[in-house]
Amino acid sequence: MTCVSLRMLCFASMLILGHHHTSSGSRSLSLSRCLSATELRRRTEQFRRRYWDKLRVPGSPPPPGARTCAKAAEEMRGDVSARSLAPWTYRTNRDPDRFPPYIVFAECLCRGCVIDRREDLSYNSVPVMVLLTVLRRTRCPGEQNKDLVQKEVISVPVACTCVLPESS
Repeated sequence: MTCVSLRMLCFASMLILGHHHTSSGSRSLSLSRCLSATELRRRTEQFRRRYWDKLRVPGSPPPPGARTCAKAAEEMRGDVSARSLAPWTYRTNRDPDRFPPYIVFAECLCRGCVIDRREDLSYNSVPVMVLLTVLRRTRCPGEQNKDLVQKEVISVPVACTCVLPESS
């Protein structure tokens, strides 16, 4: 699978899975009862099958600092993230109390946009956000061997786009 189709698959999957219409930021979707370790594994497995098995996205993001705005402007070839007027890279966000514990976030490489192979600060590169449903685990109050699991909607940056600056 090519880099372009892999990243587009990831982006499309996030759009499909993040179908909740809410304000930005995260919010809890439903309350849950305290779960034992066995119940937690069952609930996580059920959630994985329902939402995350559709992704099947192998591979890992490039190492931090491997790409810069100047490098992206100079090269302008490769996958969509490198050819965009608002190029971006990916970083892995890790949260052991969330399922899935690893989510790849897009980070804009430039403040401005790449025009004629140079960064032009009269435009802005901004992240494209999607809402994604995850499971959040916390300890049950007074029950050290049980966890409370809640669905949560989080904002995930999946790409960057070039926009005109906001005018005051």
